[in-house]
Formats: sequence, structure tokens, C-alpha cells
Amino acid sequence: MISERRRSPRQVLARLHSRHVLHAYLFIAPVIVLFGIFRVAPSIQTLLYSFYKVELLRGRFTFIGLENFYSLLTDEIFRKATVNTLTYVTTIVPISAFLGLILAVLFNAKFHLKEFFKAVYFSPMVTSTVAAAMVWWWMYNPQFGIFNVLLKLVGLPEQPWLMSSHMALTSIIIFSVWKNLGYNMIIYLAGLQAIPPQFYEAATIDGAGALRRFRHVTIPLLAPTTTFLLIYDTILALQVFDQVFVLTGGGPAGSTNVVVLDLYRQAFERYNFGYAAAEAMVLFLFIMAVTILQYYYSKRYEVAY
Repeated sequence: MISERRRSPRQVLARLHSRHVLHAYLFIAPVIVLFGIFRVAPSIQTLLYSFYKVELLRGRFTFIGLENFYSLLTDEIFRKATVNTLTYVTTIVPISAFLGLILAVLFNAKFHLKEFFKAVYFSPMVTSTVAAAMVWWWMYNPQFGIFNVLLKLVGLPEQPWLMSSHMALTSIIIFSVWKNLGYNMIIYLAGLQAIPPQFYEAATIDGAGALRRFRHVTIPLLAPTTTFLLIYDTILALQVFDQVFVLTGGGPAGSTNVVVLDLYRQAFERYNFGYAAAEAMVLFLFIMAVTILQYYYSKRYEVAY
């Protein structure tokens, strides 16, 4: 009896612990179920569809193995879309990160109306991409758009913007930088405010000026923040769709066609779901590979503090 009484507190604690664990799983169960239904299950379905010729209207699924993937290798449209996507990514990611860092450094100082200007720069991020793209479509209009009006006022030649196969992708990149700049600024600002001031004080005592402090203190200590933003921005850029669909629809002459837009057209315009699933899997593998490479390469330059 005595031994049972001595063990009873442990048993009570064990029961309480098991109940807490059960309650925790019950609370997160809805999220896990929804994630499984709307994320995991469609991903598995997409993987399976990529090996089939899918005819949903007829309810016919014909196994063709890797034929969809072989077709991608010889598809000139998909190849052009991949090049456009990579061009978009390699341009917008470093520009957005650089400008976000510059703005974060400026807003890290104290001045009047700082919070107001922070809200102004961040507001495009919370604005609907479709709505913002529609406004920019009018601004890019070569006949009465505000951009050409401003160029004319300063004596510069008017530009065709979205109507030119040479300028359309650049125009989309400019819009995307404006749209995502506020997010990069806020993340960098949080990283700057997390740096202990002792590092700057020590650098100042050693005679380092503002530029040297920025180069040898700020940039190295912001390496984890930079790693996160580069990975996040790259994943976001590889999946670009909304602004391209609204501003150009992939034109002119396919100069702004991107992978996700081509995937959308294969699935919902041509009803070639198996081929679209193969495109989705290739994009997924590419995103995963780029993310892993960026993460391990950036870890070299991270500084612990």
C-alpha cells in the first residue's frame, strides 16, 4: 500500500501530461486535417497525374510513364517560359533585397512622420495584386498612361512598355519590385533592430565610420535575415502568375510567358491535366533545389551573436 501511495503522484503527473498532450493534439487537429486535404492530397494527386494522360471529361486515365516529362524537354513554349521565369527571378530577387535593405536602414533612423512613410511603402504589399496590376496597366498605357506623360514632361521619348516584346518583362519586373518592396523593408528593419548596439559602439571606438560599420557589422549580422528573404523571394518569384496574367497575358509574342501561366493554360484552357501536372512537378523540384542551394550557400556567411 505504501509503495502504491508513493507511486501515485507520478501516476497523477503522467495522467495530467497525457491529457495535456491529448488536448494539444485536439487543438491542432483541425489545422492538420485542413493542411492534409488542401495541401498534401492535391500534391500527391498532381504527382500521380504527371504519369498519366488525364481526360477528366471522359473519366479516362491512361498511364504513359515519363512521356509528359519527355515532351517538356522538346516543348519550345515551355523552354521559353522557363527562360522568362529565370530572367524574372534573377532580376527581381537581388533588386528587391537591395532596395529593401536601403529603405530599412533609412527607416531605422529617427525622423518625423517615420511611421506614416513606413505605412506608405508597405501598403502595396497588402493591396490585391490583381487590383494593383489593373491600375498599373492604365499607367503603362502608351497613349495616355502617366509614365509616358512624365517622360514627355522631362523631354524623354515615350515608351511602348507592355506593348513591346523587349520591354514587357521589364515593365512587369518594375511592378513586382514596387509590390514586394515593403515586405523586404519590414523584415530587414526587424533584423536591424535585433542587432545589439554594443557591436556598433565597439566599432565606433575602434574608429570605424558609418560605411565601415555598415559593411563589417550590419551586413554580416543581417546574414540570417538575408538568407530568409532570398529564399522567400525566390520561391515567390518562381511562382509568378497574377501580374503576368493581368498585365500582358503572356504576350506580346510570348515574351512574358512564365511557367505557372503556361501550366494554367495547359490545365484549364487545353484540359491537358497530365502535362500541366508534369510542369508543376518540374517547378516543384526546381524550387526545392534552388532553396536548398541558397540555404547551404548562405549559411557560410552567417555570423552568430
